[in-house]
Amino acid sequence: MDNKRLEFLQSYIGKHFTGSPSPFAHWLNGKVIAVEKENVEFEFEVRKEMTNPVGMLHGGVTAGMIDDCIGVNFMVLGLEKFYPTINLYIDYFNPAFESQTVIVKTTLSKLGKTIINIKAEVINKNTSKIMAQASANLALSDVKIPV
Repeated sequence: MDNKRLEFLQSYIGKHFTGSPSPFAHWLNGKVIAVEKENVEFEFEVRKEMTNPVGMLHGGVTAGMIDDCIGVNFMVLGLEKFYPTINLYIDYFNPAFESQTVIVKTTLSKLGKTIINIKAEVINKNTSKIMAQASANLALSDVKIPV
C-alpha cells in the first residue's frame, strides 16, 4: 500500500516544512532532516520570540516542537483514524539560546490498536548536548483523517 503522507513529507527533506495544515507548525518553521515511517527528525532555529525572560528557549516552545514532531511521526504511519496526544511527559536537561539550532528526533515505540507511544529526544546542535527527552501516548479516536 502506498503511504502518500510519508512520501509527501520525504519530499521536504532538507527544506522547511511549509506543507503542514498547522499554523503553529508554520510559526515553528521546522526543517525536515530525515523521515522514515517510524521516526522523523526536524531542525529548528531558536528565534527571539521563542525565548523566556533570560534568553533561553522557552520550555513551552520546546514542548510544542516535540508535540508537533510527534504528530508528524504519527501522520506518516499512514493510519486511517486520528490519534490525538493524551499525555506528554518531558524531562528538561540543558538550554538553547537565540540563534542556536535545536534538533528534535522522534521514534515510534509502540503501535497498539488503541494507543501509540512515541519517544522524542531534543538536542542542541551547537553544543551537542541533550536538551530534553520526552514520551507521549496517542489514543485512537473516531475522527477519520482526510485523504
